[in-house]
Amino acid sequence: MALLYPWATKEYLLNEMSIGQIIMYYNLGMETKYPTPDSTESKLSNMSYEQLKALRDEMREQGLSTVKEVEEKREQEAAELKQKLIEKYGDIE
Repeated sequence: MALLYPWATKEYLLNEMSIGQIIMYYNLGMETKYPTPDSTESKLSNMSYEQLKALRDEMREQGLSTVKEVEEKREQEAAELKQKLIEKYGDIE
């Protein structure tokens, strides 16, 4: 773990973190160090010009021309999902 995260000494892991946190950091570190082809396909830096143009055109068709509008739409979808979960499970906070 210390090779992935310099702060993650054996003592820190043993005394300060739960097993779930350790596994989460390990999985995130391995995914970062050795990315799978699936995780790199959707990243913008690995897209060709044609793919970026198609993505931009698709966003424009949806009416999402700016980053702010995309973020607002994501926040709205998250709020709707949270409301559905509240309806299904009660107060989730």
